[in-house]
Amino acid sequence: MKQIIVLCLALATAVLARPSLQLDRERVEAGKTFGLQLVFPLQELPANRGNLAIETQNGFSLVSLDSADQVIRPSMEDMFNSFFGGGSRGGYKARIYTFKLKAPKKTGRISAGQIFMDIDGQKRAISGDIPVSIQRSYSDDALTVSLTPNKKSIYEGEQFSVTLGFHTYEHFEGGLQATDMNTGNDFIVHRSDLANLKFEPVEGNRREMQASAKFAWLSPTKSGNLQIPPFKFKYVKRGEPKIVEENKQMGGMSFHSQSIKQESIDAETQTPTINITVKPLPTEGRPADFSGMVGDYKFSADFDRTNLKVGEALTLSVDIKGDGTPGTITDPKFPDFSDFRSVPPENNISKKVVGSKVITSKSIKVFLYPKKKGEFNVPEITYSWFNPAKKRYETAKAGPWTITVEKGENAPEAIFQAPAAQGPAAVQKQEIESLGNDIRFIHAVKGNAESSHPHRSVTFWIIFLAAIPFYFIVTLAIRRHRKHSSDAALMRKGKADKMLKARFANARAALQKGDAKALYAALENGLIDYLSDKTNLEFKGMTRPQMKEELAKLGVNAETIAAIDSWLEKCAFARFAPVNPSAEEQKKMLEDVEKLCEELDI
Repeated sequence: MKQIIVLCLALATAVLARPSLQLDRERVEAGKTFGLQLVFPLQELPANRGNLAIETQNGFSLVSLDSADQVIRPSMEDMFNSFFGGGSRGGYKARIYTFKLKAPKKTGRISAGQIFMDIDGQKRAISGDIPVSIQRSYSDDALTVSLTPNKKSIYEGEQFSVTLGFHTYEHFEGGLQATDMNTGNDFIVHRSDLANLKFEPVEGNRREMQASAKFAWLSPTKSGNLQIPPFKFKYVKRGEPKIVEENKQMGGMSFHSQSIKQESIDAETQTPTINITVKPLPTEGRPADFSGMVGDYKFSADFDRTNLKVGEALTLSVDIKGDGTPGTITDPKFPDFSDFRSVPPENNISKKVVGSKVITSKSIKVFLYPKKKGEFNVPEITYSWFNPAKKRYETAKAGPWTITVEKGENAPEAIFQAPAAQGPAAVQKQEIESLGNDIRFIHAVKGNAESSHPHRSVTFWIIFLAAIPFYFIVTLAIRRHRKHSSDAALMRKGKADKMLKARFANARAALQKGDAKALYAALENGLIDYLSDKTNLEFKGMTRPQMKEELAKLGVNAETIAAIDSWLEKCAFARFAPVNPSAEEQKKMLEDVEKLCEELDI
């Protein structure tokens, strides 16, 4: 029986005695050195052998090559698996060639190259491609963030977009939070809510995750070499392994043990600074009525009618849309409408992401009332912009129009004409007949009317004197109401608190549903809209430095301005960060923004 066991062990050892490759560590980290060991049984070494070399690829580099002879003592498990068909490496006496290699910076399963040996004067491959799993070093960032513009050279006022990307590595533990996502003071910005941001495994390394989405669309406000400052984030990662030694006393005996521990540590990362070259608009070929818009635009204008009567309204509708500065479109130059009575036009502006661009649309309605009858020629209306794709100015035209105004039935044009000569008003036949039907004949009064003197009564004078201040109070109230109704800014300010309650109601509804993105969008938009209502200024489309400047002009103290800016930044971070704050954090932010608006005094 003993002889059979010895024979089995000898056969297993013979099976194990073949060339094999192994790494000198369990974890190979990016950018660091490691050992690739070729275990070559001495009995398998060719007699007529020459140089042994490795041809590296994919960023691997050879640092050194060493060799040493060593006795390999395989474990019982190796021999058992090998003997019964499991197959494993091993040998009795072997020469170990150690290739000291430096790993590339990228991670994943990557081929390090092939090993060759000169045998009988010919170069022969000892191995095929050698795959090595490269992992991120614990000392390196567990999160990398990128901000990539679709263009780096643009014209002043031209729209471009930036894509925000995240890449997490195996030692990333979460806690992602943005600490600074400011795009600077030189751009008008339309931000995305990052609804499409979704983390997915990296191909070839499922322990790493990546995600990217359009972050914002920007338009430079001036020419020159501009910069988008770094976006900064903080997160939690797993630290480097540390050996912890412990001495314990048990039953009068001392025990020494070692363990490896890895602690969670706070870390920070940021995107690189982005340099944008902004070219000024060319002066050659610039139209006199250039609107200042840069992009691809469409323009149309038309009247709803060209024939009407005095007293009727005429509406000029103007529609403009394009992919220039997000949220901004200038008005065209209108012709002289002195032959018409006009009221302030209605303006409606909106912006929407269509494809890869933000399209801004503006509709203008001008209401005109002809002062007199006649035929009026309205000249054409033009609108010019610079098209950066074609590198030239473009102009669209509408009109001209001929407006025919007829006399109205009640001749309201007399209101706008010079008054007639003074004299007794003529009474027409039709008016006399109407007047005759309304005559109230005098009837004799039966009985004698009692003569009285009410002015001698104390009650009369009390009522008379009380009526005088009442008259002035009512008159003042009517005037104030009319002034308030005619003042759009005052009306808007008066409704600001009511509108704010409705916006915060939407925020509370989003909080109850657990929709953090909708909550922070409601808070950010609610605060901006409330400021706009209180000041009658459109803060949407402004950069935060512009907002702070406008609030300072209105006399808002610096502390309040700083608080507004801080909360807008917090809301933006919460919206755009790819993680959701806790329910308690969301509730606390809602309460704080409500308190800020209640204490706001503009």
